[in-house]
Amino acid sequence: MLALPAHGFVVLSAPKCASTALEEALGDRAEMVMRHHPRLKHVNVRAFHRYVAPLLGIAGYERDDYEVVSLLRDPVDWLHSWWRYRQSPHVRQAEGDGSRWTGSMEFAEFAAAYVAGRGAEIGVLGRPARFVLKQDGSIGVDRLFAYERTDVWQGWLRERLGEDVEFPVSNRSPVRTEIELDDDLRARLAAYFAPEEELRARVTATGEWAGARGSRLTHPVD
Repeated sequence: MLALPAHGFVVLSAPKCASTALEEALGDRAEMVMRHHPRLKHVNVRAFHRYVAPLLGIAGYERDDYEVVSLLRDPVDWLHSWWRYRQSPHVRQAEGDGSRWTGSMEFAEFAAAYVAGRGAEIGVLGRPARFVLKQDGSIGVDRLFAYERTDVWQGWLRERLGEDVEFPVSNRSPVRTEIELDDDLRARLAAYFAPEEELRARVTATGEWAGARGSRLTHPVD
């Protein structure tokens, strides 16, 4: 999470959505940066409103003084990115028993475990739709960007900052493979990620959804 309320925005860094690149580009300009520990780096909407917004309020920044923004990635690509990350040798070394290392696991097995509710077991943090939802089920960010539309979200951030900030390419997996899934698993993923696809539909045309805060999804989030 990067808070730049003096420039009129806060970025909630969704996992697997350019969070390291955002930190490297904006960190020195931010009034507040949450980094390193995943639950701090990837503060979601609920934690932001409960813990961080009051701190910004103490500093004189009211909630309507800034926009809360986040990036949204194609959900299957997002899950595939988790699988690739969990294939890294350093994950196997860092976790001792290697229980969440996926070097010997096909993506189809990984995806099936995730939609079966075993995300914690395979080391996947949450889901994209829940990241942006408040406790009452409403959307808690003001603006959502399509992760893939770097021209849109980087352009918006540069405009807010008033300078031509460079965004490095960070944490790209060295080996990228095509996503091969059978029809049954694709259907299960499509059903599971219906809330994410509903959000994606709002950002696809222009690369962003401004005024998202307070809206509600028609698909329930498990």
